[in-house]
Amino acid sequence: MKNIAVIGCGHGGQALAGHLALLGLSVNLYAHPNHLGGIHIVNSKGGIDCQGAVEGFGKLNIITTDLNLAVKDTEIIFICLPVVAHESIFINLLPFLKENHIVVNLSAQFSGIFQKEILNRSNWDKNIIIADVTSFPYACRSESPGQANIVSIKQSMGLASFNHNLSSEVANILNNFFPSNLRVMSSFVEVGLYDPCGVTHPSNVLFNAGRIGNNLEFYFYKDGITKETASFLEKLDYERIEIGNKLNLNLPKFYEVMNEYYNLSFKNIYDFYKFSPIHNKKTFCPMAINHRYITEDVPYSLVPWLTIGEQLGVKCSAMRNIIEISSVLNNTNYFEKGRIIRESHLREFHKCG
Repeated sequence: MKNIAVIGCGHGGQALAGHLALLGLSVNLYAHPNHLGGIHIVNSKGGIDCQGAVEGFGKLNIITTDLNLAVKDTEIIFICLPVVAHESIFINLLPFLKENHIVVNLSAQFSGIFQKEILNRSNWDKNIIIADVTSFPYACRSESPGQANIVSIKQSMGLASFNHNLSSEVANILNNFFPSNLRVMSSFVEVGLYDPCGVTHPSNVLFNAGRIGNNLEFYFYKDGITKETASFLEKLDYERIEIGNKLNLNLPKFYEVMNEYYNLSFKNIYDFYKFSPIHNKKTFCPMAINHRYITEDVPYSLVPWLTIGEQLGVKCSAMRNIIEISSVLNNTNYFEKGRIIRESHLREFHKCG
């Protein structure tokens, strides 16, 4: 039986911890002392009530705000935090990692590149394995602390580590229990370009800024889209795919990614938004413009995509427009705050597979 640490007690962390515990794994759940989420109630219950696509009570081994205790005697660590915290939590983890520890970034958005740089700068002498995964395995919400409503489970996602052999090894280990089938991708760069959040979230927030700013709840997907805005999303997706083509990556279209994740069969972005039975079960509506759909997906998806594209000669006007408008509305320079993928990153990590 694998010993697992889940870092993060939000929607995704609670869902993953509860589900893995139900599958018979020994699971430790960690919440940062400054970001407790619902960990006190989880602790009082002793685990997570899972509902929806997964039913049952997942009893946890350890529930803690002590990072050392959370990862002690574990083999695999899943980072289930907002991407803004992926580097800082990795730095905090370093003193407690052991030889061959596997650290998995869910919805990684290029995190493996920057964590590997942290390892290089620290002259770390232990063999620490980092793996990036394209997304979280669930569409889910924690309706209340200690309760995870798992709306749906993604069928398949991508994974990459430092090289192809290591990626295959990690995927084989995780596929023994992970909720989604993990298939090996070429590199951290491919994983980062594959993630669909940068296509769908920021633009639709901006196109519905009036509704959101006036606190009008609506269905983010079926109510938030028009044929005109879907056309813009297709342009944004085209730029992402062109970047992939320059790197000899055959990236699927946005709706093809969603079809793969959820066993759907849509033919375009508009139909996906309007008719996805999974994404329209709940409103999934942001309550402010400074929601993670902007504050994470602009600096950690769109900015790195743009920086790669500009190096490769791809004209990314749609990406740049969304970054600029988001920066103005949130009074934040996302070009400066975002992840910059440099030529050295492409040399080292694009070919790591």
